[in-house]
Amino acid sequence: MISESLLQAVACPVCLEPGGCASCARTGGHDATCAPYAARAACPCGGPDKVRLARAGAALACACCGGRYPVAEAEGWVDLVPRTSVGEVTQYADHEFHERLRVTEAEPVLSARVKADMMRRMLGAAPGETVLDLGCGAGKMALYAAQGGRRAAGLDVAPFFLARAAREVDLVRGDLRRLPFRKGSFPRAYSLDVLEHLDEPGVREVLLEARRTLGPRGRLFVYTHAMESSRLASFQRGVNRLARRLGRAGLIDHEREAMRKSDHRNAIRSHEHFDELCAGAGLKVAERRYYNVVFKAVVEDLGLRLFEQWRRRGPKVEAHVPPEPTARREESRPSAALMGVAHALTWLLKLDVVLFGGVRTGPFFGLLVPRERA
Repeated sequence: MISESLLQAVACPVCLEPGGCASCARTGGHDATCAPYAARAACPCGGPDKVRLARAGAALACACCGGRYPVAEAEGWVDLVPRTSVGEVTQYADHEFHERLRVTEAEPVLSARVKADMMRRMLGAAPGETVLDLGCGAGKMALYAAQGGRRAAGLDVAPFFLARAAREVDLVRGDLRRLPFRKGSFPRAYSLDVLEHLDEPGVREVLLEARRTLGPRGRLFVYTHAMESSRLASFQRGVNRLARRLGRAGLIDHEREAMRKSDHRNAIRSHEHFDELCAGAGLKVAERRYYNVVFKAVVEDLGLRLFEQWRRRGPKVEAHVPPEPTARREESRPSAALMGVAHALTWLLKLDVVLFGGVRTGPFFGLLVPRERA
């Protein structure tokens, strides 16, 4: 959807206002204020605000650069992707890739629910508050974040949103490295399984942009991973080796998980490295929990895939013809019985955090807050 509050929050993704502190303030036109974007945005004061957009018919216009950004009323989202490239684009922006992931609008279960519930607990968003999903994909997690009287907004570079998300969530097509929002527009935000798709400069830019969007009292939840592991991780690696063998034998579909990780850049070398990246963006890690997957490896990475492959061996159906890239997708929901089993198994998977959340490993849940400034 496109609410009035969203239209009040959006801004030109690439244009900065002249104001700022003594170090980052500039006078003059577009070139003077926006050419030094990286230096001004990274100013310790939090950087200048972005230029507010004005409605101009079926578009939003920037008075600084003259850019026009379409408002897709029928589709339920605003297109605020920068008109010039700011780096490589993930393959999640490919329509066929999204279709093969087979995302449905059913509420998250299993490890996705573990991540979603950790996000809710650590962010602590109250009813009535709006939570921003940075890298929302089809919008499934944003729909879950909006439960309990909260509101949700989502941003992704690809407009392949679920039909229900387009109806119920404020959606923006944009680039995380140039967030098109005014300062302090979303004091609560989260990013799930996103940072590992970026190189190190990209991670730095996302954290800087998030700091400005959060404001001085904001909170950012992330789930990502550093390139290190615990002894417990050897168990998961063993399960993954078995899954690959079963995949070659045709007993499970190992392709979808391989697709999901196929463009990982894995720029975060260690937890200390991540702390340094956060500090450079004016953020600090206020809370961290690790995600050693033991129950998840057996239940989801192995057992669930065996079950899915068994179900696919039923009668053949007519080949699915993908819709147009920007079409809303009405997805079928799993049966109530299947969801009941999934919810029961989700509680089992939560033991991975309860029992092993204090054991340092690569995957982690982090709560980031702005650093105190003089």
